[in-house]
Amino acid sequence: MKKLLVLLAFLLLAGCGDARETGLLAPVSSAALSRQTDGLQLSAETVFQDSTEGKATPQYLSAEAQTVPNVFRSIANNVGGEFYFSHAQVIVLDDAFAREGLAPLCEYLCDKSEIRLDVRLCVARGVTAEQVLRAWAPNGEVPGFSLSRLLAQGEKRGTGVDMPLFRFLDDLIAQRDSALPAVTLGIDGQAIPDGTALFSGGKLTGFMEGVPRHA
Repeated sequence: MKKLLVLLAFLLLAGCGDARETGLLAPVSSAALSRQTDGLQLSAETVFQDSTEGKATPQYLSAEAQTVPNVFRSIANNVGGEFYFSHAQVIVLDDAFAREGLAPLCEYLCDKSEIRLDVRLCVARGVTAEQVLRAWAPNGEVPGFSLSRLLAQGEKRGTGVDMPLFRFLDDLIAQRDSALPAVTLGIDGQAIPDGTALFSGGKLTGFMEGVPRHA
């Protein structure tokens, strides 16, 4: 926990800039992390500009490994490079992974200087994290961007908590109970709010309908 505090302070002072050549890296818009029988699975949505009109096409890649650092390295190895997380909007977590605790993930994300502290976290409820990641978005929008807007508007509309990484970290370091927005799929296949995922000690303890009063 002390390491998390030191890393958080360092990142806030140093910023999240990365001087590496971005053209050599795959830009990630969102990701999903799930617990599998034999390890972890990380799926990433990458976005490439494919026309002069500005149309962007999402592509999806997945990898498996035993630990959080290794699964991030593994997915990068699948494309022979490194994913660029500076523009990542959302990380979707599955129920099983969230119940094990988010401290290892938070520690890793703080160690990766290109990952912004305002990347949003949410928990898939009743569906897989990858289904939420790939959910249909209206008007041809990139699913990750659509999901980020949904989460950002949740608190204003009273449909969920808006919990970027830095807010969850603050609760984790202070050893306070916390909450993340829960997301499922609607009948049209679009991602929709589905209550709140409750955390204690960084571990998912259950779900509730609506939004907790303290959030």
